[in-house]
Amino acid sequence: MRRLGLVLVTIGLLGIIVGSILRSPPNISPQIKEVSHPRPQNEGIHESMTEEKEEKQKNSPEPPLVFVHDVTPYYFDDLREIVAVLDEYNYSNRTVLFVIPVFDPDHYGDEWSLRNHPDFVEYLHELQMRGYRVELHGYGHTYHEFNCSYETAKEKLDNATAMMTSLGFGNLTLFLPPAWALNNESLKAILEHNLTVVTPDWLIFPNGTRQRIWNREYTWYIERNEVEGRLSVALHDYRKAIEEGIPFYLSVHPGVINYGGGLEFLREFLDTVCRPEKS
Repeated sequence: MRRLGLVLVTIGLLGIIVGSILRSPPNISPQIKEVSHPRPQNEGIHESMTEEKEEKQKNSPEPPLVFVHDVTPYYFDDLREIVAVLDEYNYSNRTVLFVIPVFDPDHYGDEWSLRNHPDFVEYLHELQMRGYRVELHGYGHTYHEFNCSYETAKEKLDNATAMMTSLGFGNLTLFLPPAWALNNESLKAILEHNLTVVTPDWLIFPNGTRQRIWNREYTWYIERNEVEGRLSVALHDYRKAIEEGIPFYLSVHPGVINYGGGLEFLREFLDTVCRPEKS
């Protein structure tokens, strides 16, 4: 009986120990939390927003920016026509004018230099006072101008920024390379001038980081009967960019958009994106 009692006590103790083990929480290794690096500041293009504001923007996004390339006295009248359409939609605060300091000196010399056209410079200042943003589009806009050496790029940028500053357009922050042509050496020179580079797919910041964008042109010498089709493509791309959280920019060229149905496209596009219920 005494042995039997000891056996029963031993079994009871084992039961308590096993039960305690089964009730203990499993040994789970700590989870590694993925940390997303914050997006770089967009040099004033987009303000930083709280999560609540970002969610609100997804539901009611702000209209996209318009990038006007080739802003030069050569296209003075064409620029006025573009601005007239933009003004119909109070779009000055969402438009960037990319200026060429000396347009195509290989063919025209200094004929289209900003210095020789004070009336055009005054017009740019008027637009700037109304909210239009003035930025840099190369120096002379010659063929693949910034597909060049570091030294050449630096010299052109020194000349371009010096001229723009002397004419009252200091504090430039954006650089749109002519024909999108760049290489590693010229890119280095641009970033060293503390300029953010605009490409069709990326913003490249002075510190070398990048932000994905959607920057396209839909009005390259389009006929009037092509407006509806181009508009459909542009709005599709715009909605897709919104869904993916990618900033959408609309690029236009003076002279090009003034042909055929270009300005009609611009008016229809702005009419739609400025009235979200239509899109």
